[in-house]
Amino acid sequence: MGNPLVTIILFAHAPYAEFLPCSLESILHQSYRYLEVLVLTDGSDDVRAVVERSTSDERVHLCAQTRSYFLETANELMIACKGEYLGTWNSDDIYNEKHVEVLVQALKNDQEAGGAFDNTEYFNESNESIEDGEKSAGLIVPEAFAKTLSSGRLSVQQIFNENIMTGPSSIVRKTAFERVGGYDSKIRLNCDLHWFYRLGAVFPIRFVNYVGVRKRIHPLNNTAVNPHYQFGVTELEDIRDCYPEVYHRIGKNVFNKKLGRKYFRLGLYYEGLGDLAKAREAYRKAMLLRKLSLRYGWEYFRSTFLSASTSNACF
Repeated sequence: MGNPLVTIILFAHAPYAEFLPCSLESILHQSYRYLEVLVLTDGSDDVRAVVERSTSDERVHLCAQTRSYFLETANELMIACKGEYLGTWNSDDIYNEKHVEVLVQALKNDQEAGGAFDNTEYFNESNESIEDGEKSAGLIVPEAFAKTLSSGRLSVQQIFNENIMTGPSSIVRKTAFERVGGYDSKIRLNCDLHWFYRLGAVFPIRFVNYVGVRKRIHPLNNTAVNPHYQFGVTELEDIRDCYPEVYHRIGKNVFNKKLGRKYFRLGLYYEGLGDLAKAREAYRKAMLLRKLSLRYGWEYFRSTFLSASTSNACF
C-alpha cells in the first residue's frame, strides 16, 4: 500500500520559541520519514531564526499566520496540504521516535478509521531527558486502561467520556477532515476535543498503546496549568446547539451527565472567586440537567440561601 505522506502542522508562536529546537528535532528524527512539516508561525523573527538555525531539512516549511485566529490558518493549511494523513502538533512537546510510524500503521490496518492516537506523558518543564521518568507527571491513559483501549475501535462515547485523544497525540485521515471539517473558529480552548467529538461521531477511532508524546508542563501551557472551566462548558454547549447530529450520536443522557458535571465544577470555581450569582446560575443549570442529583440540588439551594443572606446584609 506504499508509504503515505503525513503532513504535520506545528504551532510555533514567539513565546514558545525556546522549546522549538527540541520539538522540531524530535519530529525530524521520526522513524517514519515521509513527512511534510509546516511550521505555523505568528510571523515572529524568533521562530524564523530558530527554524533556520535548527535545520535545513527540505521537509520543513515556514508558514505565516494569515488569519486573525491561528486555527483558521491551520484549517487552510490542512485543505491545501499534500498529506494523506494530518497532524496538528505543539512546539513545546516532544515526540518519541515511533510516534508517526505506529499511527500510520494503525490507519493502514483499519481503512475505515478516521483517526488514530497514542498515549501522552506529562513532564515538568525542567525535565529535558526523554528517558528520565523520575520527573514525569503521569500518563493521560493509565497503562492498564491503555491495553484495553488498544484492543478495538473507540466509539464517540469513549472519546467523549474519557478526554484522552489530543491533537499532538493523533493523526487523522485527510478524507475524514474533508468530511467533518477542521477546527471551529468559535472554540478558543479545548478546540482539539471539540474537533475529535465531531470526528468520532462519523468515523471509528483507533488507539495505539505506545507513549508517543511527552507534553511539557510550564507556565505558558494554558490547558495544563490554568483554570478553564468556562471554556469546557462553552465547548459542550456549542456541540449541543450547533452540531445536533454529534449530540444525538453521543446520546442525550451521556452528554447531559458530562455537561451537568462541568456546570457544577464551574459553580464551585465561581463560588471560590466569591461570585455567588454566577455560582448559583451554574448550579441551577447542573441541577436541571441532573434532576436526581441530590448534590447539585443542594448546592443550588445553598447558594440561593447564601445569595439572599448576602443581599439582606447589605441593607
